[in-house]
Amino acid sequence: MKSKSQGFTLLELVVVIVILGVLAVTAAPRFLGVQRDAHEALAQGAFSAFRNSIDMYHSQWLVDGEPDYDQVVNYGEGDVYPSETGFPISVLDTPPTEAPQVSGDQCVALWNSLIDSDLVARSQNDTGFILPSDEAIVSWYTGTPECYYYYTPSFTVSERLPILYYSPITGEVRVTRELANTAP
Repeated sequence: MKSKSQGFTLLELVVVIVILGVLAVTAAPRFLGVQRDAHEALAQGAFSAFRNSIDMYHSQWLVDGEPDYDQVVNYGEGDVYPSETGFPISVLDTPPTEAPQVSGDQCVALWNSLIDSDLVARSQNDTGFILPSDEAIVSWYTGTPECYYYYTPSFTVSERLPILYYSPITGEVRVTRELANTAP
């Protein structure tokens, strides 16, 4: 007796395709949400590492006897100079001749010197806007004595970006969320 082999009917194939489509539509947002959560966690981890570095630097400044602005603190690479209140304010090759001031380049150098991370900071371009980019951390400086650090990967212009504000004068570090197109 010869067995007759049959494949799937057209109706069965359509039903399987519809079921797979429904599963894909319901599962895709969950997978995208997990990716967003991972970026949020990475930003929070980087900002926490920076905050801890600031605290550890200040503690070392106190242990070292509160050295003046022209003496490095025995922390990290040993090239970070303190503000008058003992918080990291500048990264220089030679001692400053006067009290260091906050500047855009110094904000980038501080980030890159204080934390040991793959998240390297770069300066914001001159567009006047913080735009999402492939760079992990974008530093912004507007003339106030604060550095701003934006976490930009995977965010769009209409979303609120995680932002860290750092004041080298007071040592204050705060983390907020703001729209990408509203630079401070």
